[in-house]
Amino acid sequence: MKEWLLIDGYNVVNNWKEFKTVREENLEHAREMLLAVASEYAAFKGQEVILVFDAQEVQGLSNEESRGGASIVFTAEGETADSWIERKTYELAKEGNKVFVVTSDYAEQIVILGVGAYRISAREFREEYLAVKKQIHERNSREIQGKARNEVGNRLKDDVLSKLERLRR
Repeated sequence: MKEWLLIDGYNVVNNWKEFKTVREENLEHAREMLLAVASEYAAFKGQEVILVFDAQEVQGLSNEESRGGASIVFTAEGETADSWIERKTYELAKEGNKVFVVTSDYAEQIVILGVGAYRISAREFREEYLAVKKQIHERNSREIQGKARNEVGNRLKDDVLSKLERLRR
């Protein structure tokens, strides 16, 4: 079973303080920052990620592209990101996938939950991302330390290390 992360792009950009100031000056840069965040998070979690931006900010036909380990969707003019996400969530859930949707839109959250997917608010996603960022940093620090000294403990997973530590005590 695959895990999917669908993100209502402008919903997150408008809710995170890190993106708000950048968005006012350069919307494209704010989208690129979100792409980097989403790609890093999804790679660590082992999820497929789709960022969805609606036509309120982009004119024309629907456009899909892949960049940075993520799919980016710009909906067609007149189509909301909410409706695109709801349709895609239904398709993915129907195929037996585990689907997480990042949005703070209450009406969309209700629809998402009704389909059997999981909802994550923009604020919760920020908290989870910061926790993942910390785990990545800790893992990288341990790996760097492990390369300096060739110890068995540096090559074992955390759960094995904690079990060995309990035995030692």
